[in-house]
Amino acid sequence: MNPLKKIYYHVASLLPTSLFSSGGPNRILLPYHHLVNNNSIPHIAHLYNYKNEKKFIADLECLLKNFSIIHPDELFACIEANKPIPKGSFLLSFDDGLCEVYHTIAPILKSKGIPAIFFINPAFIDNKEMFYRCKISLLIEELKIQPSQNKTFSSILKCNTEIEEIKIALKKINQNNASLLDDIAHAINYSFNNYLQENKPFLTTAQVIELHQQGFTIGAHSINHPYYKLLSKEDQIAQTLNSCMAVKEITGQQICHFSFPHSDAAISLSVIQEINKQNKGLLFGIQNQKQELHNNILHRFNAERPEIDFMKLIKGQLFLNRMQKVFGKNTVVRK
Repeated sequence: MNPLKKIYYHVASLLPTSLFSSGGPNRILLPYHHLVNNNSIPHIAHLYNYKNEKKFIADLECLLKNFSIIHPDELFACIEANKPIPKGSFLLSFDDGLCEVYHTIAPILKSKGIPAIFFINPAFIDNKEMFYRCKISLLIEELKIQPSQNKTFSSILKCNTEIEEIKIALKKINQNNASLLDDIAHAINYSFNNYLQENKPFLTTAQVIELHQQGFTIGAHSINHPYYKLLSKEDQIAQTLNSCMAVKEITGQQICHFSFPHSDAAISLSVIQEINKQNKGLLFGIQNQKQELHNNILHRFNAERPEIDFMKLIKGQLFLNRMQKVFGKNTVVRK
């Protein structure tokens, strides 16, 4: 974290907790994660940080002490009926359908009586396919093990042979040129499929059904997690509706909430309106608690930051929302 952010969060942390008990602009706190694990996970380690069980449990205790549980069904009912969300609510959500949801997160949440939404990508369920971003992390890990392969990497990526430059080039890959990752893996004799079958990083259909039967809410997160800004409007709609349909088929539920992968910032109003027309459920973005209920959208914030105390993070986020409101910058406007 850069020095200015450290100062900002420190100053925010000095403010009384009671000032933030409302839960933010929509009266609800919406932290999101991907996984919780005590160890370094090769397919995630080079993408983002995540919390261990001890930190995650401490965060839950913080939420329970300062805010109130709301179930996704209650939240949806409030928004459908145009009623105020109970003040100071919180709802957790988890993206990408990683196996830690079943093995670690759900048991902890269940023990504390905390509901959550688990957003899944149907293409990855049953470990049929590896998310290309996970491939990036695995190849960076492999480069650590086989640094002599840097020329192979640089040749395919068309960058220089410096390890750091190779990492930068890998992290710039998106769904449109993800085949480069398979080219590299083939060249260095690395098998993504073997990793999938040996480690099973994603949820299985049976686990998704069991989580649903335990009372957790299953949502959709697109079919295969593309950058929506690189898709046509038609493909954005198809990714959304088809993933929701897949979730409904697995769980038997009639309502499917959806969280946009990567970012929702570039999605047009017409796309949002078409999704709302064809699918019953809430939409979730990641524009840091900003207001957009008029489009059926709630915005979450990233709680997966082990380097900062959770209450500091909450205060910092909600204080930012208040400042944005003062300057008329706390509502998402779509074209």
